[in-house]
Amino acid sequence: LTVGIGLPIPILNEEIVQWTAVRDKEIYAQIIDYSDAYPKGKSDSLAEVNYGELKSGKITIQGKGVPTASLSSYAKARKIAGILKNWIKKGEFFLTEPVELLPSVDSGITFKPLRERKIR
Repeated sequence: LTVGIGLPIPILNEEIVQWTAVRDKEIYAQIIDYSDAYPKGKSDSLAEVNYGELKSGKITIQGKGVPTASLSSYAKARKIAGILKNWIKKGEFFLTEPVELLPSVDSGITFKPLRERKIR
């Protein structure tokens, strides 16, 4: 099963173009060990890498080479973007004010850790 989501970003002027046109080497991600940090509720980061490094297929963490793979498809993303663009042009999809903003770091929202139970 593949699910694709298209999120329109209205490019209304040159300033918006400058803020949205970023290269993979300018987008950073934290590398988290899910088996350790999340069950214990820790926010430890093993490393910080950029998307260019992630897309290269290999990153180095604590001196060791670690293979990487994408969980999304750029080809499918471009296809979905094209479909969404056509819907907007034909008046089949309307841009509106945001219904709700995504929570930011200072929003005060905290998430409960998922506690594992033993299976009986």
